[in-house]
Amino acid sequence: MSAREPATLLAEELRRAGLEVRREEPLSRYTTIGLGGPAEILVRPATVEELASVLALACEAELPIHVLGAGSNLLIDDEGVRGVVVNTTGLDGIRFQEEGRVSAGAGVHFPGLVRQTAARGLRGLEAGVGIPGSLGGVLTMNAGAYEFAIGPLVDEVEAVSPEKGRVVLHRGEIDFRYRSSSFGPNLIVASAVLRLAPDDPAAIKKDLDRHMRFRKETQPVGVKSAGCIFKNPEGESAGRLIERLGLKGYRVGGARVSEVHGNFIVHDGKARAADVVGLIEEVRERVLRETSIDLECEVMTWS
Repeated sequence: MSAREPATLLAEELRRAGLEVRREEPLSRYTTIGLGGPAEILVRPATVEELASVLALACEAELPIHVLGAGSNLLIDDEGVRGVVVNTTGLDGIRFQEEGRVSAGAGVHFPGLVRQTAARGLRGLEAGVGIPGSLGGVLTMNAGAYEFAIGPLVDEVEAVSPEKGRVVLHRGEIDFRYRSSSFGPNLIVASAVLRLAPDDPAAIKKDLDRHMRFRKETQPVGVKSAGCIFKNPEGESAGRLIERLGLKGYRVGGARVSEVHGNFIVHDGKARAADVVGLIEEVRERVLRETSIDLECEVMTWS
């Protein structure tokens, strides 16, 4: 039996179930940095039931599971990944409920959700307008921006475990930490209910625009990147540390440290994922050598 036969059998089973399945799909098309080799299987469930079915079947086949949302904060090896890549962008429903509650699928593009809630006169998300991920990714990574944090706004989350199926977790049952949470490969976000505060739409829009202007002034916009590379050390800024060492513009192959913000690595169109990995390691080693601070990566890597 070949090593890849379980993947072939699983792909056939998923297709028979009516799911959208692709084999050896280049993942560079799905990441904000524009890098990444092929997925052995790429599947795009459209409902929570389909998501649960995909995860259960992949678990039964003993194949690795990777969850892909908007593809930000992610670096995928040039050789790609084996197993199943679950693309959650089909879980894109949004429902506005009473008392400021908003239910949204894991695949909802977060900046779009921010703008929709602002237009409805619901305050809370506007400082996160520039986070280029999906809602599921924002929850899983506990993504933040300046004074914004998603955790306090969460009412409940429906998640799926490959082994145990669907579960609903309330805010107190979820561990939100700095740039991490209870969620991950063994507990995958399907949807969430957020509780926001009613306010004047014009006032919210004014704040939203202010946050977006600040982001454009201080971070690289309109370029291929994976977002912030390193977590901020306690009491310090990773970007400022890198800038003070004169590493803005430093390059490995087709990857370089952004001239706008030291904590971003930019892909100029000719980079490989290996270039980015090499640059990350060189920057990290330089910072450790000269400041004794060991930077921790914020970006996820798949290989």
